[in-house]
Parts: sequence; C-alpha cells; structure tokens
Amino acid sequence: MPSLFEELRRRNVLKVAAAYALVAWILIEAGSVLLPTFGAPEWFFRVYVMLVVGGWVVALIIAWIFEITPDGVKLEKDLNRENYVRPSRPHMNWVIIGLLVLALGVSVSFNVSGIRHDTPTVVESVQNDSIAVLPFESLSSDPENQFFTDGIHDDLMTRLSHVESLRVISRTSVFAYRDTAKNVRQIADELDVDTIVVGSVQQYGDKVRINVQLIDAISDDSIWAESYDESLTMENVFDIQSQISSEIAASLQAALTPQNQLRLAAVPTRNLDAYTLYVAGKKNLYLREFESLQAARTQFEQAIELDGDYAQAYAGLAQSIMLLMINHKAISPAEAYELAGVAVAKSLELDSQLAEAHAVAGLIESQKWNQVLIGDSNAKAAASYRRALELNPNLADALVWYASLKETEGDFAASGDLLRQAMQIDPLSRIPYVNLPSMLAAQGEIEQTTELLIKAIEIFPNWPTPYQYLSNHLERLGRLDEAVAWSIRVDELSDDPISGGNVLPIYHELGYVDLIDEFIAQFPEDHPLYPVGAGYIHFLNEDYAGTIEILDPQGGDDRWRVEMVYPVLVRAAVMQGNYDLAYDYLLRGFPSLASDARVVADRKTLGAVIMLAFLERRRGNHVLADELLEGALPVARQLPRVGLGGQGIKDVQILALQGRTDAALDALSEAVDEGFVSNAPFEMWSIDQDPLLDSLRNDPRYERLRLVMEEALQRIQRSIEQARSSGDWQSLRDQALTI
Repeated sequence: MPSLFEELRRRNVLKVAAAYALVAWILIEAGSVLLPTFGAPEWFFRVYVMLVVGGWVVALIIAWIFEITPDGVKLEKDLNRENYVRPSRPHMNWVIIGLLVLALGVSVSFNVSGIRHDTPTVVESVQNDSIAVLPFESLSSDPENQFFTDGIHDDLMTRLSHVESLRVISRTSVFAYRDTAKNVRQIADELDVDTIVVGSVQQYGDKVRINVQLIDAISDDSIWAESYDESLTMENVFDIQSQISSEIAASLQAALTPQNQLRLAAVPTRNLDAYTLYVAGKKNLYLREFESLQAARTQFEQAIELDGDYAQAYAGLAQSIMLLMINHKAISPAEAYELAGVAVAKSLELDSQLAEAHAVAGLIESQKWNQVLIGDSNAKAAASYRRALELNPNLADALVWYASLKETEGDFAASGDLLRQAMQIDPLSRIPYVNLPSMLAAQGEIEQTTELLIKAIEIFPNWPTPYQYLSNHLERLGRLDEAVAWSIRVDELSDDPISGGNVLPIYHELGYVDLIDEFIAQFPEDHPLYPVGAGYIHFLNEDYAGTIEILDPQGGDDRWRVEMVYPVLVRAAVMQGNYDLAYDYLLRGFPSLASDARVVADRKTLGAVIMLAFLERRRGNHVLADELLEGALPVARQLPRVGLGGQGIKDVQILALQGRTDAALDALSEAVDEGFVSNAPFEMWSIDQDPLLDSLRNDPRYERLRLVMEEALQRIQRSIEQARSSGDWQSLRDQALTI
C-alpha cells in the first residue's frame, strides 16, 4: 500500500500545489499595485487575498479527487487501477518553472525602486493641497535618539514646505500633537488640513528604519505607506527624506518644479555629528526663551566647527543672535548686526537658494531701520522677505517678520493679510495671535480685535501676552475697570515683575497711589528695566526733576529705549517748562525729525511730530509748526482713536494747536462718544495736564465734556473698589469676554 506522500505525488497534488502557489504569488503582487490604481478600497484588497489563498485549498481538493485522462476528466475512484497507467507529464515541470520565472519578474518589476522597501506601497493619487507632518515616534530605547528622530521629521517638513502648491503646517503647530490622544480626523480639523503624515524612526547599530504613512484626513484611509531600511549615513538619510518628499508630493498631485526637485535632493551636510548639533539647536531656537536661544547659538557654532560649509547652521546662528537682541536685549544692536550679518552672508554664499537665510537677512535690515527710522534698510528687508517667500512660501517666520515691516510702513491691510497666511501655516503659533489684533485695531476693527484676543486666550490659557494685549485694548476703549481686572490676571500668570505695568497711568488717574507704590515695591532693583520703571513712577508722582535725573542716562540708540525713555523725558521737561531741553530730548529720541528733508508724519512718528510742532511754536517757529500740523492732521484722522493701536485724541491736539477750537471740541465730543474717558493710557498724563490742549480749557463745551469723562471715571472707580473689596475680579473679566 503506497504511502500518503507517494499517493500525493502520484495524483500530481504536489505539482498542482506548487503551480497554484506561484500563480497566487503573481496575482497578489499584481493586485497590490493594480487594485489601488483603479480606486479599489483597502478592504477589497484584503478580501481579494483571502479568495486567492482559499482557491489554493480548492485546487488541492480537485487535484486529489479528479484525474485528467486521455478520455477526459474522471473521478479518481472510477479509474481501473489495474488497467490504467497514469501518463507521464514532463510538461507540468516546465509549467512550474515558467510560472516561477514569471513570478520573480513580476515581483522585481513591482518592488525595485533604488531603496529597499520592507512593506508594499499603497498608491492612491489624490488632489489635496494641505498637509500636516505629525511628530515622528522614536522607537529606539536611547532617549538621545529623539533628537535624530525630530531632525528627520523637521527636515521632511522643510523639504515639503518648498513645494509651492502645498500648504505645509509649521513645526510649532504640529509639535503640539506629540503624544496626543486625538485621532487623525480631530487633528486635521483643528489644523484645517486634508492629509496627515505619521511616521516612526528606529536606530539599531549603524542602521536606521523609517516608517512613513500618508493618511486622508476625511476617510482615514492610507493614501501611501512605506518603510525604509538603510545604513546610517548622511547621504542615505537625506536620500530617504528626498524620496519620501517626492512620493508624498506625487501622491498629492503636487507639481514639482526643477527648483523643488533640487531642494528635495539637497544634502546640507555630510557630518552626522554636525547634523545632530544643528537639530538640537533648531529645537532650542523654536522655544524662543533666553536660555534656549543661548544654547541654540552655541550648538550652531559647534555644528559650524565640525562642518564649515553647513549653510543652514550659519542661518540658524544668525537667527539666534538676532532673537537674543530683539527679544531679550542680551546683545547690543551693533554687535548683533555685525555677528548675524557675517553669519547670514556666509550662509547665502554657500547656498543662495536658502529661504531661511534670506528671511534672517530681511530681519537684520528691518531691525536696522527700526533703530533709526531712516535709510533704505526697510526696502532691503522687503526684498529679502519676498525672496525668502518665493523660495519657501510656507516659511511662517518670514511671513510674520514681513508683516511687521508692513506695519511700520503703515500698510496695515498687507500686514494683516501676511499674518493671516502665517496663521494658516502655523495655526497654533502664538505670535500672529497678538500681532494680528494690532493690525485689525489699527484699521478700526474693534470687535474683530476683541474676538481674536479672546480666541488667543482660549487657545493659550497660560500665556500672559494675550491677556496683556486685551488689557491694553480695554484700557484704550475706556473700559478701565475691565483693563485693571485683566492686568491683575497678567500678574498672576507672569514671572516678570513689570507685567501689567500698562495700568499704572490708570491708577494715577484714579488716585490709587498705594497700587503704584505696590508695583514699584515688587520691582527688583537688579532688573534691567528698573531705572526705566523708577523714572516712570517719578513722572506719575509729578516729580519731573527726579524723572529726568533717573532716565537721562538711560537713553541711547536702542529703539526700545527710545520708545520707553525719550517720550517720558520730553514730557517731564515740558511739565517743567524747559522747552529747549524737551526739544533736545525729542530729537535725540527721533533723529529723523532733525533731518533736512521735510518731516512727514506716519503712524509711528505721529505723536513725535505733534510734539515737535508744539515745541517749534514755543520756540517761535510758527510757520514750521503750521506745516508740521497740516501734514499730521490727515494721518491722525485716518487712524482709530480708541482700542488697541488707537491714537487717542491726536486729532484734537492738532486742531487745538492750530487754534481751531470748534473743530477740536467737535472731535473731542466724537471721541467721548466712542468711549474715550482718559488721556492717560495714550499720553501718560491726564487730559487736564496735557499742555497741547491749553487753548480749550476756558471753553464751556470743554468743561461739559470733561464732566462727562469725570462721571465715567467715578463709575469705573466704584467698580474697581467693589472688586478690590470682594476680591472678585472674575466678574469684570467675564464682562469683557461676553462682548
């Protein structure tokens, strides 16, 4: 009696099994590529594979039961085994060999792509133009490998961001979803994107494995997925990133220009240690804190020591230096411009197409202009920003910095548009949420300003800045009690002792000397702004000689000091009646006013030009004063009086200085109707102290308007007193939030 194996072989079951396995292999390989091409859903492929595998069992059963004879197909049990000789079938062997060759050919044609893939690719071309690359997961046990993983993720975003047809969410926003429990659909809704990229990185020895998946946010289906196993070299890492970027772009039907292709294929460094330092530096750069910026500067410098041709590291170094100067005053402007300028020039020498370098070059030039308000630095900055955005339209920093430049030029509409673009690219970035309200307020969009600041508070509940802006906004709307309530909240959230200082003029206006004393008492004397704060307090206490004594040495060329110090010095000298000294302070603070060219007022210099006209008239230069006032009036009338960015009663001051009493009082009445109750938030002195309004004092209409404002101030004082006695500031805060 033959064995089971002999019987299986006799009946050709084994050959049928081999042949069917090869056919199944071909069918599955072909299906994995062809089915998605024709739009078949992912579940259909799984069913397809199950049917193919199930057919193998059916084929074996048929081979066991049936036999092909010269007389046709017959049941095995019906054959006369004594008279029937099973024919030899050498052709079956050739069929199996042919199927094996065919299967190998199909497999190679479907899988060879230059980089070895461990999982089949799912290809589905979709027309989407927005994408968020979520933080990649590090699968390595060594925590230090997180830097490498973040670098892979960051570089992938950077490469994709150069594709003009894609809107790529910036790092700041996507990193908010690290270790999140939210699903893809939730994240996509919050970031307003069509597609999501997820991935993981694992280092093991000198190897790296990168898994990446592109997901349709609406259907939650995989559009594309791939795994890469490669030796850990910089060339391999960047090659993989380049291929991932290209395949994602292709899956999204994004058009790649020759320039895009060059950026995708770029190898910024071949030094792995330099790359690791750069990644760490960039991570610190994003934090924007003093310590992190110092660390970033050091890490970029170390990366450059290892690779002197690392263009991106030079750009990062330049940016860290500029932010240390702008945000933290840790470097003098002159030193920052020199050091950052050298670094960015080297970066552009190495890579003239590096968008980040062009953006920082623009930042340097715009800051130079801000320091002196003269020269052509603003034009140079604008050209650099435009070039940066041509190279990388998804560079949020360039959009924000360019918006700031447009603000200084008085082009608030363009500034607002740029900030809105930045918010689309980086919807969870803090800066646009406080810069955009300023633009809206400058255009008189009071309600939108309020709504956006409230939204910023909702998104960033522990960040004191939007609370500070809201307090300033309410203060300038005449809602001084609500402004004080939110200023106290700023103090609760901030470690900075000068936070909430915007309400000090209100305290002075309302007679809260004790609160002013409390503020200065908590102000540490070793704080770099202590002299400025102390001088300011002396001014509020009407000690003008003390103000000058403290603040005069605090001047200088830094624009931030100009804006904080010189206006107080000018007013202190005016209140002393020392107009020559006030004139000297004004020109020191605003050197552009001393130029031979005709002075033209803009939003930034409006107050200084009005004060110059006042002082020129005191000096007997009436013709010049009239010219200055004539040029300033149209600017004042174009700007809102109240709200964040409001100019107060600048038009009233101009008309009063021109001797147009009726027009001045009409303008003052309009301001009161809009909510104006106090000049202190705008001018640092009360309306009764303002010498620019002296010509109005004896007019009965002025007295009637002053009485209306006084009654409003008394109501506000009662509201504040009630909150102080009860300790309940929340009611006033809620009052602001319900607008």
